[in-house]
Amino acid sequence: MKVLVSGGSGFIGSAIVRAALNRGWQVGAVAGRGGPKGAVPQVEWRSLESWRTASPKFDVLIHAAALRHRHGIDPAEYERANVALTREVLELARERAGRFVEISSIAVYGWPKELPIDETFPSAPVNRYGASKVACEQLVRASGLPFTIVQPSITYGPGDTNGMMDKILRMVARGFFVVPGLGRTRVQLVYVEDLARLVLDASGSESTLGQTFICTYRDPIRVADLVRLVSRTVGRWVPTVGPPKRLLSAAAVGMEWLEARGLLGGKEPPVTREKLATISVDRAYRIDRMRQLLGTEPRVGYEEGIVKTARALGLA
Repeated sequence: MKVLVSGGSGFIGSAIVRAALNRGWQVGAVAGRGGPKGAVPQVEWRSLESWRTASPKFDVLIHAAALRHRHGIDPAEYERANVALTREVLELARERAGRFVEISSIAVYGWPKELPIDETFPSAPVNRYGASKVACEQLVRASGLPFTIVQPSITYGPGDTNGMMDKILRMVARGFFVVPGLGRTRVQLVYVEDLARLVLDASGSESTLGQTFICTYRDPIRVADLVRLVSRTVGRWVPTVGPPKRLLSAAAVGMEWLEARGLLGGKEPPVTREKLATISVDRAYRIDRMRQLLGTEPRVGYEEGIVKTARALGLA
């Protein structure tokens, strides 16, 4: 297989590049404006413009480049970095690839009250990042290219420096993490190496053509249980019962007020309403379609994945 990866130096993209090389695939990667960062020597790196005129063609283009959901991002940046870029990469795929694989997100579904969520649920994003991913999916489906759309849940693992789990690991290690209420709400994660493996499986499978599937662990985990795993891993106990959500919401509003007036010294608030929602809105997803299409699912469980991530951060 010959695969071209956009976002090949990013967290998810670099995992896909490594996994493809381990399979003996020929790999090209799209370098961003700053050039490849930590580029793998076996990979041919070119700019998006350069790939348009390059001679090699690829079996599949995997589009992993995206601006992740982060605090403080200008909402207009999601349109530029996600939607406009996807449009450009689709044009490249028309010229240089026989198939397009889009790395989307479960953020397209928002936070419906009816659970568990599956691929039949309508798009209902709750923020501009999720809305940008809905727009990207629409572009892919309307492109006329053979496509597959993979919708990962919150992805974590070594190499992540701005995701939910590395932040929780660092906060718990400092004894600074606060569980909202009883910690009964659920989250559902996927380890980055599992995601990379499953994306490559989908890239070479006829069964996934024209299909969209959620990629996550089989089961969610309650926040309190997740924090217990993290505490045990980093060797720092924090309470798994905390203040009621309404009090934390009030604190979040206060922090946002301070930030808006420049009273936090340019630092990111420790809690915002959006951050609080990430661990206090109950979520659960079904992976039946992924298992049906690929005959497999993620293998690295919560405990193993958290230990590996903590070690990569020097916390275990």
